Amino acid sequence: MQLRTFCFAVVSLAALGVAVGAPTASFAQAAGSTEAGYRSQTPFEQVRRVIQQTMQEANVPSIAVAVVQNGEIVWEEAFGYGDRERQVPATAHTPYSLASMTKPITATAVMQLHEAGRLNIDAPIERYLGGARLAHNGFDADQVTARRIMSHSAGLPQYGNFYLDGSEPAGSEATLSKFGMVVFPPNTRFEYSNIGMKILDAAIAQTSSLSFGEYLRREVFDPLGMSHSAVGLPGDVDAAVRYDNDRNPMRFYRTDHPGSGDVWASAHDMARFLAFHMGTPLPDQKPILSSATRLEMQRPASAYPMPTPPGAPRRDIGANWIVSTSNGHPQIWHSGGQPGVSSVMAFFPEQKLAFVLLANASAPLGKIGQAIREVVAPELVELASEPASPAPQPIPFRGRWVGAVTNYAGEQPITLSFQESGEVTVQMGDRAETRLAQAAFEDGALTGRLESSSNIPEAARASHALALKVVPQDGGLVGQLVAQGMDGSAVFMLPSFVRLRPVGAGS
Repeated sequence: MQLRTFCFAVVSLAALGVAVGAPTASFAQAAGSTEAGYRSQTPFEQVRRVIQQTMQEANVPSIAVAVVQNGEIVWEEAFGYGDRERQVPATAHTPYSLASMTKPITATAVMQLHEAGRLNIDAPIERYLGGARLAHNGFDADQVTARRIMSHSAGLPQYGNFYLDGSEPAGSEATLSKFGMVVFPPNTRFEYSNIGMKILDAAIAQTSSLSFGEYLRREVFDPLGMSHSAVGLPGDVDAAVRYDNDRNPMRFYRTDHPGSGDVWASAHDMARFLAFHMGTPLPDQKPILSSATRLEMQRPASAYPMPTPPGAPRRDIGANWIVSTSNGHPQIWHSGGQPGVSSVMAFFPEQKLAFVLLANASAPLGKIGQAIREVVAPELVELASEPASPAPQPIPFRGRWVGAVTNYAGEQPITLSFQESGEVTVQMGDRAETRLAQAAFEDGALTGRLESSSNIPEAARASHALALKVVPQDGGLVGQLVAQGMDGSAVFMLPSFVRLRPVGAGS
């Protein structure tokens, strides 16, 4: 599994298959319910078979599912074991790690504080960090706002730091002082960034005078009736053990960016979260946002969409909600993936339909989402099509470009040399010149990988490579060089800032 999937696993809800039949009426009547939790015994048999097949083929310990329609949880169920070793069955109330599905929850808290007049999402975010400052690298600090952070357009870098050995993560002050940096011109492109969520969870804590976890408990989880949800493990309940790619149990771990991926919640609780955001709250839920603010979260907040696979519908970003379509119908969603986790949730406002899928290992969840839509709302299922393969863009740079790689540990010189053949070489610090592997130019950025090591001390925890991404700015190139490493004790993506200028003839 590539490191990128740990910080954002995009589970495609534009599932392949042919829509059959007419739109189905609400399953709240057809499904029936039980005291154990609104479980349909008939309409979802097709989905059950897909879940069981997926678990068998991918060796997934457990998958939990919940479906909401017209303000009612019409089906919730779990399959397999939340803890194989102890033979603890998973249930719809078993807390799972959400990974990046945490982000819309963090955004909900930000929008609450915005609505209360305590955190202006269009003001400089540093205003709400209690004196902490970001490394602006010459960019305008006033342009780094909560709105842009939530839409991943604030110019922040790729980041991730997963403490798989169970050690205590660094706190907000240490994390932001080292890795809180602006590396791209704000409001010029989409760049998915977990460090932005760290900035937001720190702002929530500073603004509310509560810890991030306590704020979510009081202001989000309790009012929505999410009784098995918490930042970190909820107490007094068996949570789903995370399993690695070899399906060995992982010890409990945390990150130093909890607003990005440290919430745990059950399928039942996330169904409640979706019901509220879809505008069809359950009868016992208290409103935590006005309708106007809730809908604002679901509108594109940036002119810069997410990159998508060829042929896929456009994906915009609201307040940490991904805004796209499914067979032409509006779709609001998010997914998650990190070591031992796969998750996806989506709702379809026209159909008043939502579902959530949680797994305690890496798992292909797309077919299950397809099966749910085929049963409940087949008009959402898109026709299969062959994805187009866009022609690669030529790298537009020539000659030698020199500059520096900067991070909290210091500064190193760097030189890029662009050959007529299209090959790119890199010389950094006192190391020998080497080829930039997988060099490409797309979406306005030069990217590639460098088999070298970072001077960032935290990168010494595991073997790693360096991923380069730079964009043109004012006649030069600016961007990030990210140390990407993974072993049994750590997974990390640690950024440095890069600035380069052309030199010599042919530049």
